[in-house]
Amino acid sequence: MNRRAFTRTALFSAVGALTSSAMPSLVRATTPLKIGLLAPLSGPLTRVGETNRNCAQLAVDEINAAGGLLGRPLQLSVEDTQMSTAVTLQKARQLLMRDEVAVLTGMVLPSEREAALQAAKSAGRLVIYPNFDEGRCDPNLFTTGLTVNQRVDPLIGWLMREGGRSVCVVVSDIGSNRKVLVPALQAAVKRHGGQFLNVYWLPFGTRDYGAVLQQIANEHPQIVWHSIGDDPVTFVKQYRSFGMKPQLVTDIAHESLSIATAGASTDIIGVSSYFMSLENPENRDFLARYTAHEAGPHDPRLGQLAVVLPHGECTYAGLRLFAAAIKVAGSVDVARVKAALPGVSLNLPRGKTGVSQDGDHVLCQTRIGRALADNSFAVLDSAGPIPPQCKG
Repeated sequence: MNRRAFTRTALFSAVGALTSSAMPSLVRATTPLKIGLLAPLSGPLTRVGETNRNCAQLAVDEINAAGGLLGRPLQLSVEDTQMSTAVTLQKARQLLMRDEVAVLTGMVLPSEREAALQAAKSAGRLVIYPNFDEGRCDPNLFTTGLTVNQRVDPLIGWLMREGGRSVCVVVSDIGSNRKVLVPALQAAVKRHGGQFLNVYWLPFGTRDYGAVLQQIANEHPQIVWHSIGDDPVTFVKQYRSFGMKPQLVTDIAHESLSIATAGASTDIIGVSSYFMSLENPENRDFLARYTAHEAGPHDPRLGQLAVVLPHGECTYAGLRLFAAAIKVAGSVDVARVKAALPGVSLNLPRGKTGVSQDGDHVLCQTRIGRALADNSFAVLDSAGPIPPQCKG
């Protein structure tokens, strides 16, 4: 028995003999209800995919320890997207048709989400997307990260109240950034009385940011917002090495990135639904359980705790909300689950979390945090819940 299998067995022991004895024998004996985990488990986003898988397994274990769903235990079926749209579509169809999973989750890139959604719509299943998004809405989609308006409005408002006025933006050149994120940034800066100076579009694969940083320096902004999705570590390191003075802010900020940048992230302002430093009983217990039962020996640590990326917490939150909705709906039917989701509210690691009236997005606090020298985040402010804006 390997370490992970052993510690997972220990989890059930830790839950206690009472829970074990109370679990109906039917749940232990019947055919499992399968959960499809489709995540990048190879390539540059491996760390994100592994955290999503681990957090999904933690949620599955906890739901099973409480009796499963619809009289059945849950079982995780895992596939690697390889960060490829074609592979994601192939693996999604495989999980849906061969494994007959009830739901798909774990995707990181918008292209992975769309490929999984294409397969899920044909099969009449639900996709839970555990990442922030542009406000994508679909009858077969439930997103547990913050929408663009849930991220942009509170952070730009806070920055302007703190005295920042002029803004440059550096973003990965993808469709959702062109159509949604940058227009939202431009509108928010204008609404709060600021000046939007320029936007710099960078294709995926960019690794030398020197020319762009020099152009930004010549414009003398007070704030630089970055949404570099494929390699934020290199961008942040080069930003610091160029001695850039403007306040760096981002919607891609978490403890794992701070560790990876080896000190270069200190004082970055980030916006997220989740930081590991959130003080509530659910988060403390979640981090302790994750560290004890899911994290590997080589996973990065923040003090004594294994690092959990916000994508992982989003994966965990999605499955817990999905399970709660199934209990209300009495079925895994997509329409019935989506109809039940707006009535669901749980205390999760991120805090109290509900679901929007259309069942497409979460309703929770938006947090603004500053990266500290020890790689943790100090929460500076919170806002919300902010109703999500659907972008189709």
